[in-house]
Amino acid sequence: MSSTNVQAKLRAPAPWLVVLAAAGQAWLLWPLFTPDMTAYLIPWLETIRARGVLDAFAQPFSNYMPSYLYLLAVFSPLAAWLDPMSVIKLLSVAGTAALALAMHRLLGALQVSERARWAALVVALPSVAFNALLMGQCDAIYVAACLMAVAMAIERRHFAMFLWCGVAVAFKAQAVLVAPFFLAVAIQRRVSPAQWLAAPAALLALMLPALLAGWPPADLATIYFRQAETFSNDIARNAPNIWSLAGMVAPDFAPRLFGLALAAALGAAAWFVAKMQIVRFGHAGLVGMAALAALLSAGLLPRMHERYFMLADLLILAFAIARGTRSAFALAALVQLGSFAAIVGYLGLGAPMVAVGASCMIAATWLAARPLANPNANDNPPAGRTPRPTLLRRVVPYDIDGRLRFRGNGE
Repeated sequence: MSSTNVQAKLRAPAPWLVVLAAAGQAWLLWPLFTPDMTAYLIPWLETIRARGVLDAFAQPFSNYMPSYLYLLAVFSPLAAWLDPMSVIKLLSVAGTAALALAMHRLLGALQVSERARWAALVVALPSVAFNALLMGQCDAIYVAACLMAVAMAIERRHFAMFLWCGVAVAFKAQAVLVAPFFLAVAIQRRVSPAQWLAAPAALLALMLPALLAGWPPADLATIYFRQAETFSNDIARNAPNIWSLAGMVAPDFAPRLFGLALAAALGAAAWFVAKMQIVRFGHAGLVGMAALAALLSAGLLPRMHERYFMLADLLILAFAIARGTRSAFALAALVQLGSFAAIVGYLGLGAPMVAVGASCMIAATWLAARPLANPNANDNPPAGRTPRPTLLRRVVPYDIDGRLRFRGNGE
């Protein structure tokens, strides 16, 4: 069956079904909360209310970057009518709406039909819903910025690409999980170093209000380093990756593998960047490679948490929507299952669910990496197509699911 015929049968879910699923999750999760809410998020909101918006930023009161705290300050007046937990979750819901808009923009760059209905599906994804409606986290915001950066990469708007990268890092350090993709694209396309400066410029611009209010520069510069030391005794924190499995098998020895884990992640990133220089992908394949970068990074870096695969969840979904094949959607479902299983494990079902999630993620990463690991494995063109010669070039145009794509230079 051709890809076109398959895509015709895989249509976006009906809007009423998405609304029903989202409403059901909201009804179930809104009254609940996690320890992070009472230990961190609510005290930060109360600090802003007690000190006032301007005075609150005169000194550090959070281990998050100020970007998120600005938004929390904007929502803080709602605490006069709502309980603090609801205010924080409303901000997270607003972040989810931004994520859906970013998905719509990315699907537009991929020229996907019915992209509004596909983008709406984002709000009903279990990993997204649990992140906002239960945990009250802001991961949707940095993921939205990363999706915008990938859209800019597809459209070859490299200055905007790096600008969105800087915005993403300003909200969460986890944005660097997809950094190998942007590095590979920038090197491959010989992007001017001057355009790379857009990322630190955006980061600095978002730090500037806090700096002007009096927040010490040294504290801002070290926030992410201090975050990394928060759980220094763990090799992984319910993350669906190989290190969680190692922690289950040898809990006392696993933390000693920190150096090995870091070396493995850096080595995989170097391999990814190098292979991206000789293998070209179409637009859908590029999004698949961005998802692979996030899967490799979160899968191999130490001290990852259960929600750190959310970026891969959304990128692989965008790839599946763009490709429209059953195999692509199966891959997206595998990633979503892995992410959700780890979250459920964190919420109380424990190590067995995390192990299930890790198994799913490892399998999905292996499947996604095949076009880079062995690009010549499938040298048969699709039926009815004749490959064009690649004169004096070491370029193999593939899509992530192994199908050859002959599109000139692969862009």
